Amino acid sequence: MFQGCTSLTTVPELPVTTLATYCYSGMFSGCSSLTTAPELPASTLATNCYKYMFQGCSSLNYIKAMFTTTPSTTYTKDWVKGVSGTGTFVKNSAATWDVTGVNGVPTGWTVETASA
Repeated sequence: MFQGCTSLTTVPELPVTTLATYCYSGMFSGCSSLTTAPELPASTLATNCYKYMFQGCSSLNYIKAMFTTTPSTTYTKDWVKGVSGTGTFVKNSAATWDVTGVNGVPTGWTVETASA
């Protein structure tokens, strides 16, 4: 939908709490001016729902993702590849996963917790 919009700085709300396969795949990929991701309120992920979602968003430094599903190549393949080297990731306090890197919390980011 917004893939490659290099001048995009703000994004619309994504209020969906029940995700479908591939629903947000690549949605903001290449949006290099985007600094803050929309809040991601869904607690359960669907196959490839966040695949490549923020890939190449080199200015992105804030994500609030409320999912409790463990991130992996099945759900979040390369979703934060190429984002800023520092930032804040807000995670659901009920999430028990601890995945970092391009498929989870970006390396170098601070993790905070939020209530569901």
